[in-house]
Amino acid sequence: MTPSPAATQPIAPRAWTVDALFNPAARYLALFAISVSFFFPVSGLGFDLCMLHAATGLPCPGCGMSRAISAISQGDFSAAMGLNPFAFFAWPTFLVLAVLTLLPTRLRQRVEARVRSSPRAGKIYELVFWSFLGFGLIRLGVFLVLAERFP
Repeated sequence: MTPSPAATQPIAPRAWTVDALFNPAARYLALFAISVSFFFPVSGLGFDLCMLHAATGLPCPGCGMSRAISAISQGDFSAAMGLNPFAFFAWPTFLVLAVLTLLPTRLRQRVEARVRSSPRAGKIYELVFWSFLGFGLIRLGVFLVLAERFP
């Protein structure tokens, strides 16, 4: 019995993972976020950007991410770890996406094509994504049990 053509082809990352990363809006948002992070106050703006936190005092998976990315940009790594450790995944990802945004179209398309054909790229993205959500749920549970407000 011969294997089907699909069985002999390398497994490409799921389309949504790569599309989410290379979406032009995501790339421009990453460029904006990295640029602003060098000036954004690590202490925050004085009001909540997160609707869940504003309404309940409980953290969502992304709570603290803006301040943590700013802390990394400003060299305060311990503050970043305390605010949201996933910023250490987000910051380099944002930086790469920002650089891709500034590259000539042909070069950017070659880089994107290489990542799209990599079976590991989608798996890594999915692993980080699901870990991020799991971390957020665990952190939410801890704050619910302790009845504390997230800083």
